[in-house]
Amino acid sequence: MFVGHFGIAQLGKAARREIPFVWLLVAAYLPDLVRVPLTSLGTRQELLSHSIPAVTILALAIAVLWQLRGGNFVAATVIALACLLHWPADFFTGCKPTTFNGPWLGLISYRRPVSDLLVEGSLLVGGWLAARRSGFAIGRVWLVLGFVVQLAFMLSMYWQSEFFIGDREWMWKPSVSLVPRRSVLEESVCRPPT
Repeated sequence: MFVGHFGIAQLGKAARREIPFVWLLVAAYLPDLVRVPLTSLGTRQELLSHSIPAVTILALAIAVLWQLRGGNFVAATVIALACLLHWPADFFTGCKPTTFNGPWLGLISYRRPVSDLLVEGSLLVGGWLAARRSGFAIGRVWLVLGFVVQLAFMLSMYWQSEFFIGDREWMWKPSVSLVPRRSVLEESVCRPPT
């Protein structure tokens, strides 16, 4: 999930207007922010940043930080929830660890760009509408920017790779042709990286 996390942060802002938006953004993207410095650990980076126990610890940590700076418990709960929702959002788009020794689960919808764009776009627009209705004046430019960023992200993911549209698999190799070509159907299975 990419811009969908931004939508989750906007939903948090709609729920509790007193929370600075930057706190909600950090909370919504915290597992990804933690993963970056862990990249040298190989496959363990996902376990330490995106497993359910890791996301829970990150959610508790940011909620405690909020309370230590003088924030109230209800707002801390909303911040923690914005972080906790990272796992189910990533479950939809990818394949994520459940526990340190448990199975990896996910719907791997990144292989399906149309449904991914619909879900992430819905989260972005729904969060934007909820935030505006609650009085948080977030401009339309964020919607346009969100969709542009999501499309750029998806183009970078599909460069030289396979994806599905409907029940057909396609391969996009821009060095050969700018038009994607049908490919041999491969089964998408969620499993730990090797």
